[in-house]
Amino acid sequence: MENPILPQLLIIFSLSLVVVYLCHRFRIAPVLGFLLTGVIAGPHGLSWVDTVKEVDLLAEIGVMLLLFTIGLELSLSRLLELKKAVFVGGGLQVVLTCTATALVAWLWAVPANQALFVGFLVALSSTAIVLKILQLRGESGATHGRVAVGILIFQDLIVVPMLLLTPLLAGTAAHPMRELALFLVKSGVIGLVLWFGARRLVATVLFRVVRQRDPELFILSVIVIGLGIAWLTAMAGLSLALGAFMAGLMISESEFGHQAFAQILPFRDLFTSLFFVSAGMLLDAGFLWGHLGEVGLAALGVVALKVLLTMGSAWFAGAGLAASIAVGLCLAQVGEFSFVLAKAGLAEGLLSADGHQFFLAVSIVTMAMAPNLVERAAWAGRRLARVRWLRRLAVGRKEVDVTRKRLSNHLIIVGFGENGQAAKLLAMRHEIPCVILETNPETVRRETEAGTDIVFGDATQTNVLRHAGIMQAKVLLVTVPDPVATRNIVATARQLHSDLVIVARANFVSEVAELKSMGANHTVSMQLMASVALCYRVFNAFNLPQATLAQDMKDVRANRLLHCTIFPGDRS
Repeated sequence: MENPILPQLLIIFSLSLVVVYLCHRFRIAPVLGFLLTGVIAGPHGLSWVDTVKEVDLLAEIGVMLLLFTIGLELSLSRLLELKKAVFVGGGLQVVLTCTATALVAWLWAVPANQALFVGFLVALSSTAIVLKILQLRGESGATHGRVAVGILIFQDLIVVPMLLLTPLLAGTAAHPMRELALFLVKSGVIGLVLWFGARRLVATVLFRVVRQRDPELFILSVIVIGLGIAWLTAMAGLSLALGAFMAGLMISESEFGHQAFAQILPFRDLFTSLFFVSAGMLLDAGFLWGHLGEVGLAALGVVALKVLLTMGSAWFAGAGLAASIAVGLCLAQVGEFSFVLAKAGLAEGLLSADGHQFFLAVSIVTMAMAPNLVERAAWAGRRLARVRWLRRLAVGRKEVDVTRKRLSNHLIIVGFGENGQAAKLLAMRHEIPCVILETNPETVRRETEAGTDIVFGDATQTNVLRHAGIMQAKVLLVTVPDPVATRNIVATARQLHSDLVIVARANFVSEVAELKSMGANHTVSMQLMASVALCYRVFNAFNLPQATLAQDMKDVRANRLLHCTIFPGDRS
């Protein structure tokens, strides 16, 4: 029996491949390419894809994975560090945007309940677009990146109460106050479970899994934990996406969060692209063309309103003037969770069919504008902050530093055996900051408890090296005994950072040339070093002059003895 979803997926990915390739050629954001793919292939376009429900299901998985990876990258401790950006900045942004949008809609004769619901839709921004661009540009740790992430977290969390309030606004809720109280109780219980699970249960389970040294078992365990927690939260009446976010937070509190993030990231990118394709399928291109002027004006109005209100929210959260302007530009679009909310509003009668299409058109236009705004946000913030009348706002104001403490010019040590430990001790002696990557869970746990900056992660994976700050590092020391892994690490690191000094261990002299061809600046053959140490002690016992012995050791290191005549008359 033929599975109808398979040919549909083949069409989607094939068309996406062509459209996104053209977007790269003409320097257009890939997100716009996925949206265009949906418009072209969907029921309002060429109707190449008619199983939209199945695509929507895959898109929902994409949103879950997106929130899961956000949780993995943040961790509970980092979330607490961002509390002012989350609760002050995020709370103000949502309240101000909802209120202002609802007021504008009400003035246009939209009923009050529907006007407030429109405010809900406009208040949310795109976590997928903003985070991806900030990560690619290396700005997620900057002040504007951190505040933007904090506000996005609040938006993602507030989606659940908004969904619960939707029937109340529509007048279809049987017992609204009881449902709201039940939601608060459930949230409290889940919060306690989350705290306990993050501190005890998940870390213990993953520690036992990792000890088996099986990558497939590890990634399977991570997926089971993520899906299991998401399912439990859904059974409790909350959203799957929120459950996935909580699961990510729980895993990130263990030593294995970086490795889990690196391995789950490709799946997230795949399914998130399906989300944007499915969003494009909902849009009627004919409707957009027929209302192009109104849609364009509404999109510009939404962007302008969100820039101003988000900028003010970031300012009150303690960000500086330049960072606040950058945050406003970053979060000026309508987000992916607004589509989820709009579906609920359409089902409850808060949006008409035409209203839904108008919202989709405006949202997609703002999303199409988003990549350029996010890419230029930091630059625009710095330039506008120099304007005299704006600069006066910052006079005498004490800014809160929310930048992540990032290492620079540091040493990354891969492997924490005897060689790695010796390098770490010397780095401490000379006050050189270092990060250690290790795949032995017992070593990671022991050193973490001792206060060592050590991360569980496979250094052959790009995202693990990025988390270790490979782009800002000065030296990478590879001490692992596995020659295949060493070659992969050297090649990956060189691709990421062309000026990095790479020092690599080689087991045998024959491996040295290949490592250097892959990008290692210096290689040390353990076989050769053993030869030097052994020969020195042997011939030092014969009381040879130190100058002669030094020359002999130099010849051993240079491997010259294999290519010279040892005995007179030997011509072999």
